[in-house]
Amino acid sequence: MANFSVAARTLIHLGAELITSDEVAINELVKNAFDAESKRVRINVFIPISHSLIDDCLAILDNSKKEEALQDDIFHIKKMLIESVSEPSIAAQVEELLLNLTSDSSKDEAKKIVESINYITIEDSGCGMDLATLETVFLAIGTPSKVNSESTKDLNRKILGNKGIGRLAMMRLGDIANVTSWVEQGSAHEIEFDWRMFDDPEKIITDIEFEIKPTTCPRPTPSGTVIKITALKSSWTEEKVREKLVGDFFRRLQNPFVMSLDEGSSDNTKKNKKNRTVGFPIDVHINGGTRIPIEGMKKVLTDLVQADMELWFDPNGIGDTPEVILRTSLTDYQRGNEPENTNRTIEEVTHVLNVNFEALKKIGPVRATIRWFNRERLRQQATLHGNWKAAKAELDLWCGGIAIYRDGFRIGFSGQSTGEDWLGLDSSALKRGGFAVNRIQTVGALEISRKENPGLVDRSNREGLIESPESNLVRDMLSKFAIDELRRYIGHEGQEEKKARLNDIVESAPATIRARILQAEQGLTSIRSKVPADVQESVQSIANNLHFIKNEVTRFEEASKLATERREDILELAGVGTVMSGVLHELTRTTGHTRQLLQKLSKDESPGTKALLTKLDSEIKAINTRLRQLDPLTPSGRHRKEIFNLSALLNTILEGYGARFERHNIIPEFKISGVDDTQPVEVNMVRGFVSLAIENLITNSVYWVQQGGRSDRRITLELDAESRTLTLRDNGPGISPADKDRIFTAGFTMRPKGQGLGLFIAAEVATYHDARLLLDSADEDGRYRGFVLELPKE
Repeated sequence: MANFSVAARTLIHLGAELITSDEVAINELVKNAFDAESKRVRINVFIPISHSLIDDCLAILDNSKKEEALQDDIFHIKKMLIESVSEPSIAAQVEELLLNLTSDSSKDEAKKIVESINYITIEDSGCGMDLATLETVFLAIGTPSKVNSESTKDLNRKILGNKGIGRLAMMRLGDIANVTSWVEQGSAHEIEFDWRMFDDPEKIITDIEFEIKPTTCPRPTPSGTVIKITALKSSWTEEKVREKLVGDFFRRLQNPFVMSLDEGSSDNTKKNKKNRTVGFPIDVHINGGTRIPIEGMKKVLTDLVQADMELWFDPNGIGDTPEVILRTSLTDYQRGNEPENTNRTIEEVTHVLNVNFEALKKIGPVRATIRWFNRERLRQQATLHGNWKAAKAELDLWCGGIAIYRDGFRIGFSGQSTGEDWLGLDSSALKRGGFAVNRIQTVGALEISRKENPGLVDRSNREGLIESPESNLVRDMLSKFAIDELRRYIGHEGQEEKKARLNDIVESAPATIRARILQAEQGLTSIRSKVPADVQESVQSIANNLHFIKNEVTRFEEASKLATERREDILELAGVGTVMSGVLHELTRTTGHTRQLLQKLSKDESPGTKALLTKLDSEIKAINTRLRQLDPLTPSGRHRKEIFNLSALLNTILEGYGARFERHNIIPEFKISGVDDTQPVEVNMVRGFVSLAIENLITNSVYWVQQGGRSDRRITLELDAESRTLTLRDNGPGISPADKDRIFTAGFTMRPKGQGLGLFIAAEVATYHDARLLLDSADEDGRYRGFVLELPKE
């Protein structure tokens, strides 16, 4: 038999890979304390001496070769260290730490005392560890001792760590660690680690032993643990503790959307409406001084929020409606609109995510909040209030996309602008051609728990979630139901504002400028008759410039008109694209049938061959019919409205869909009301645009009738000559009431691979003709299954 042996140095390499920063190291030790069910954790960073002076002293001791020189060096080092501390109370503590540094101290003893001056302690009042636990659990790397234990009910806190690697954090912070732990009605024990012992390449991990010794309790609590780390590896300063550890890390460790009663936290506004907690349970001190407050998101930023998107998902149902498993709420604070609440049923969520309900149930309940800031608008508003610099610094701290919070604590550096873009916010913004909803303008929180979401597991380096079916589904859910919806809303509102401003300029500017020019010309005529001859040249120059401005205004109006015509071209090209996509789909199938026919011909299967030829002929005719519809759509100069028979066009379009209807067992019906069936129903419209709108409506229905689970699939078109309307209805699953106001918005789709352009283009066609495309009235179940195209009255 053979087995692996592990080199002692492996532990050092493992710690370096998994614990990526001092902040992460302290966080691991903090999580261990909470896993031990401590109500609070106290961190004291005692750094009275600069790191560089400690290094200088150690270098002096290393260079001491003789005993007499060592005694002199110890004297000077001790004097140097005490004199470097200006504050009397801290100087007294340093002197106490140096009591054992005497002329009799050996070099190693002197170095250990110097290394012990600066230290970090992490103290908790948790359940503690007895001798057996220290031996069998604490010294066993990779043993998550608390995973199977229940949380204390009054704390309502869950297990934060589960990999048993937190103790490796100690070696990241310093070369020496002392762990003292005690249990209720039990004695205290301590164990000291010198991590430099593991750096010996000749030793395997079992060669290194540590002594566990009984000791006295360092804190007056029934149970607890104190970790003291000395021989610090990094240069710790007050600025590093306040700005980096507390300001950058611990502030972001807490969920910004959960209110805290900590010092300096934001007021209880409607933008921070979640449950309040009694202060963030981490107390950080420098040199034993007063606690440094860990603030939430500051008011200077929360007062300038643009919009919040909240998402709740629970496979067991939300509220009193078990069939509703997902809810979103969009609040626009800047415009003061009422929140837009949307409920999604099991059928809708499974369809959009293209999964079965069993896969969704494995996720468990999750909640997410996405807060969006328009940086340009933020700059304008904050500058107006004179606090732009503070607002920008606050946004820079919190932005970075959606951070993941497990049981109230952030996982690693998730949701940080410089870290991994785990949701693909920036890349998806690039693909959409804009950065409206990207990481530098977004603050977000995904709330999960170990108990409710066992399939969402941290990576070993704590930088995010392990790739799994559950984590991929959560990513898709957030993208499709929250981020895409927020992006559509912001894009739509932004475009509306820009459009309104541009229309204002286009419509009012030329008339305003002409009126001003007319006034100037009248004034100039009056001046010309009164000025001497030597000034007439200047007056003429002014007149010439006014004439030039008048011509430029005319050019501006022509350019505006051309821009409107180019909008028609864009609509035409979009139409050609959507129709060609459908034709390509049909052509692909026909090509496949052609290959099938060739195979049959080679085998001389006469009856089958004849049937296939007949089917192929009908499909090619259908494709040709649809291709003929492209002719009026193809951009070939400016299209003009014409009077044509709409009923004949509808019959032609339906004929082109014949093979597709047959293949999917769809029964089409076309009826005309208000006139005799043989009479034409004439409209004055652009024929190609009308074809485009109807094609998109039919294609939409063809897809959805296949999703309803009904065997009698029907699509009905009714042309009412009297009311001048065209109604298209189908018996598919219908449109949710939650989507009735966004169904014609560009980019909105409930199809897993949809683009969200078909209905948008159809509505644009109606608008182009001063007509309207509307949803028909809802059915008895509250869902919408029809569209009404109001035709122009002319």
